[in-house]
Amino acid sequence: MEMIEKIVLLGAGNVAAHLGSALQLAGYNIVQVYSKRLATAEVLAQKLGCAFTCRMEALTPEADLYVIAVTDDAIAEVSACFPFRDKLLVHTSGTTPLNVLQAGSDQTGVLYPLQTFSRDVPVDFSKIPLCLEALRSADRDKLEALARSLSNTVTWIPSDQRRILHVAAVFGCNFVNHMYAMAAGILEENGLAFDLLRPLIEETARKAMKGDPRDMQTGPARRHNKNIMEEHRKMLSANPEYRKMYTFISESIQKAYHQ
Repeated sequence: MEMIEKIVLLGAGNVAAHLGSALQLAGYNIVQVYSKRLATAEVLAQKLGCAFTCRMEALTPEADLYVIAVTDDAIAEVSACFPFRDKLLVHTSGTTPLNVLQAGSDQTGVLYPLQTFSRDVPVDFSKIPLCLEALRSADRDKLEALARSLSNTVTWIPSDQRRILHVAAVFGCNFVNHMYAMAAGILEENGLAFDLLRPLIEETARKAMKGDPRDMQTGPARRHNKNIMEEHRKMLSANPEYRKMYTFISESIQKAYHQ
């Protein structure tokens, strides 16, 4: 079986940057970066030491794998412009189905890293679950080998289940981080430092990592302490959005534990 050696990144954002660096560390050759904006492609290409372009027709035909790492809304557009029907084309999205890539190639797959990425925050790919999908057995073998060279956790997940996984990830990551931001806002408005909450956040995350989060729930809503919750709502009266969020989540917790 021919193995993947040369890779082109179709995208130059956070996912492409982190994935490209991880692939290089694993011994793969990133030969080109594409982005609609030439300056964006150039920045990542300089970091990876490879060629770059903003034109799909200028993509090199010499790569073994082409990785679409763009926003979900742009995947179909990039795929439709992809010029090589006989090259392995994959995307990194949690929600986009595999069949979107059929417009671009006869060899398609998914390489979805289940992690949040920020430009200047390093990540250890060996600890990131990689969720794969492919139709052809040859493509599956190639993706499996590549994924296992990057991560200790490799899972084959079809499109419908991957979309469910992504929804769960939004609750467990994006929504939780938004709550952190709201907590920081409440503290800052009252002259308090967010650092005071960091030990609490660490302990909450530690508990969730060790057991079922449903068994770890604490707080006034879990205890059905109506007086405390009403006091909290009064304290938030100056910020209707925060008050609404507090009420909605508290009611959700109460429904879960006090049927």
